[in-house]
Amino acid sequence: MKLLSRIALAIAIVACVGAVFFAFKLGGNRDAWHATADKFEVEKTKLTKDLADTRTDLTTTKQDLTKAHDDLTNTKGELEAGKVALATKTQETDKLQASLNARSAELAQAKSDRDTVQQAIDSIKKTLTDAGTDIGSIAQLGDQIKAQSEENRILGQQLAIIRKDAVACKDKVLQLTTTPTNLRGSIAAVQDNWGFVIIDIGRDKSVQTNTDFIVSRDDKMVAKVQVRKVGDNTSVAEILPGFPKTQPQVGDVVVRN
Repeated sequence: MKLLSRIALAIAIVACVGAVFFAFKLGGNRDAWHATADKFEVEKTKLTKDLADTRTDLTTTKQDLTKAHDDLTNTKGELEAGKVALATKTQETDKLQASLNARSAELAQAKSDRDTVQQAIDSIKKTLTDAGTDIGSIAQLGDQIKAQSEENRILGQQLAIIRKDAVACKDKVLQLTTTPTNLRGSIAAVQDNWGFVIIDIGRDKSVQTNTDFIVSRDDKMVAKVQVRKVGDNTSVAEILPGFPKTQPQVGDVVVRN
């Protein structure tokens, strides 16, 4: 009986020690679980913030892409308008050149007519001299010469008008097709993405399309541009490749090449 009591006491002691051990282990695991949960919560908060930042970046990128697309569309529209304006200017130039050619032909014809009349007068004089024409015939010839002189005077006036019109046509053609030499301006804006710049001179300074300008900064050449579209007081110019690679900046000086 005593032996059974001792055995029962030993079992009770072992059970108590086991219970204490398991309680200790369970408490340690609970602390580890709490630490892991706290770590997961921190990671979750960080990931949530990163996701929000990524969404914000995506929204900003989408807005930038939309703006870039709009800028490209506007630039294409301006280029098309520039092509139409160039075609119109070319038609005007062709008309002026045709008018100049017609005036030149009229002038040449007038000179030929004058020479023909002069040859006729000389022939009449020779005929009269060879035939010994009387005074009455000479007087008649004088009247003819006088009439011819008046006709020559009128032709001379017409020739003067034609010459004046021809000079005016040449000046007009030159004005419409040529940008003044050494014309100066400056860069007003730069479109890095599309390779275009805006210069602060236009039709008010007789700028023409396809005109080359040298871009300089501190008296050093940095680039070369070619006018693609001309406005009232500004022009759109393309940055040409094959020249110094320095990017043009607002304020750089442009000079007619």
